[in-house]
Amino acid sequence: MKKNILIIALLLFVNMTYSSVVVINGLTHIYSGVSGDKMRGEIILLNTSNEEQRVSFDLNDALFSCTENRIFSNSQTHHQSSLEWFDGSLMDKVLDPKEKYVFRFSINIPKDQTLRGSYWTSIMIDVEKPIKKDKLSKNIGLNTKVRYAIGLLTNVNSYDEVKLDFEKMDVDKAGNNKNLKVKIANQNLFIEGVKLSLEVYDAEGKNILESSTDRNMVFPGFCKEYSIDISKLPKGNYECLLVADSREKFLGTNISLTID
Repeated sequence: MKKNILIIALLLFVNMTYSSVVVINGLTHIYSGVSGDKMRGEIILLNTSNEEQRVSFDLNDALFSCTENRIFSNSQTHHQSSLEWFDGSLMDKVLDPKEKYVFRFSINIPKDQTLRGSYWTSIMIDVEKPIKKDKLSKNIGLNTKVRYAIGLLTNVNSYDEVKLDFEKMDVDKAGNNKNLKVKIANQNLFIEGVKLSLEVYDAEGKNILESSTDRNMVFPGFCKEYSIDISKLPKGNYECLLVADSREKFLGTNISLTID
């Protein structure tokens, strides 16, 4: 048992030690244009270590679902994929110690006037030490590879009205923690940046709790689950106002909440 714990600790230490290439201009890149536009983008990498690091670039599609976690795939696609719009050199490169490297590419929207909505793909960046292979023993190798998924999101032509729906709500209890789980569905053609706000009122109409979530992206035709901490609420019955906000458009619903 102690040997297993030691191995796990060493693996974590090695991963932290060698995760030394960082993306310094964000993991999500958003573009807007019309049919026929060509947009240029760049991903800036920095090797923060004193050793060489190899990075490789590849394209994957991000597949979303209302029932399963997001997956990245180079063999499956979807009807909103912009993978074919990508123009850039997918290659391996060795970064020198402390080197800053700018990977440049373009997104070329086809000259198709019927295109409308959000389209997306992902650049996958794998980072690993290029030469030395460390081992704990003959049978245990240290995996020093780090992977970044850079989302390339492209909004094409005129926007739809915001169309969100409260798909599902549940109270999740884990020990002393209670969270209101809310699943939001996006029913239009564009990615929405959605933030939820919750106001809770007791039996006398007094506002006893206000809480909000971070703003997260909900992809068109899919869902996103949000979690709001309601652990401070004592047992009882409450009336609540739940509001979803995207692009300064608001969708609200009244819910009754019982904590037992």
